[in-house]
Amino acid sequence: LHKEYRRQRQMCIRDRPITDQNTLNDFYNKCKIEKVLAVDTEFIRDSTYYPSLCLIQIAGINFAAAIDPLAKLDMSPIWELLLNKNILKVFHAGRQDIEIFFGLMGEIPTPIYDTQIAAMFCGLGDQVGYESLVNNFLGLSVNKEHQFTNWLQRPLSKNQINYAISDVTHLINIFPLIRKAIKDNNREEWVTKELEHLSKKELYKVKPDEVWKKIKLKNSNPQMLNLLKYLAYWRENECKKRNIPRNRLIRDDVLINISFSKPKTINELKKIRAIPKNLLNDDFCQILKVIDNAQKVKREEWPLISTSTSPQISRSSLELLKILLKYCSEENGLAEKVIANTDDLKSILEGQRKNMKVFTGWRNKIFGEMALLLLNGKLAFKIEKGKIKKINMVLSILMLK
Repeated sequence: LHKEYRRQRQMCIRDRPITDQNTLNDFYNKCKIEKVLAVDTEFIRDSTYYPSLCLIQIAGINFAAAIDPLAKLDMSPIWELLLNKNILKVFHAGRQDIEIFFGLMGEIPTPIYDTQIAAMFCGLGDQVGYESLVNNFLGLSVNKEHQFTNWLQRPLSKNQINYAISDVTHLINIFPLIRKAIKDNNREEWVTKELEHLSKKELYKVKPDEVWKKIKLKNSNPQMLNLLKYLAYWRENECKKRNIPRNRLIRDDVLINISFSKPKTINELKKIRAIPKNLLNDDFCQILKVIDNAQKVKREEWPLISTSTSPQISRSSLELLKILLKYCSEENGLAEKVIANTDDLKSILEGQRKNMKVFTGWRNKIFGEMALLLLNGKLAFKIEKGKIKKINMVLSILMLK
């Protein structure tokens, strides 16, 4: 590790961002002969709907640099690298980075590798942070001094650039270590399957008519949900047009209040709790029109109320399955999330078996089979030396006989 760290410090690292075309082209020529590149971005989306890309950091084995997309550059060399099928692009928690590139290129970088996903197969938890990853694999601490930098400001200091680039210089060194850990445990195929999800374009496409499903509700009824669906659809499209965050236009809780109140006039709408004061008269008119149109929708086309938990599922049954999941997670050095989630456990208790990942492949061997044994009274738990241990009831009975 010490040799690796010294090698890293000797890397050819630019402490100024690339802002001219010739330097960018030279950097591209360096990158295109690499087999693996570590990639990261710095972006801001506090006041916009679409993220504002501020920096792109890329590292090869012996070099690294940050590219300034705010400079007047032809970025096609970078897009070529990201789409080059002969170069593996390594990210950490790369979903947002990939979303940005997808928005700019219309394509997803390929092929890709995500160390956060890989870490779930190394016993490092569900969503291991970058700092923990660096500490686990390199034994180093990450300087967080510049994590709240306004990356849109120019010029950026050398320290800010070095901070941003360190994300990829560490990552390029972590990749072979985490890949070896995965290989040593014969989990390469498992990781590959999980990574396939990141390459699906549908993951990065926002469907305005489904945005309402992400709004958290305590109480609802079909008519209210129908209004909420159309109001959320209107808000989504308006925010795209204006390039502002959803809550900058109207917060979720206000949309819910409007859906329950069903105002018919601008005055009634203005009296709703927490209605934004900066809405224009045209906004009020549009909202009332949306409500009117939504109320014309036939009852049979209203959204159904989601029943997240079947009445026959007891909380204690769910907790028991969670204990089994935790046990399987710890025994196999896998994150719980990568094996199953709460919805999967509820489905198991509801009697579902078909088309469930937990009953196929490695998940079935690690968890699915034991879950069925537990449900059939053939598996139990005990505490031994402060740790949970499973007991195979069938074997125990045979041994007693």
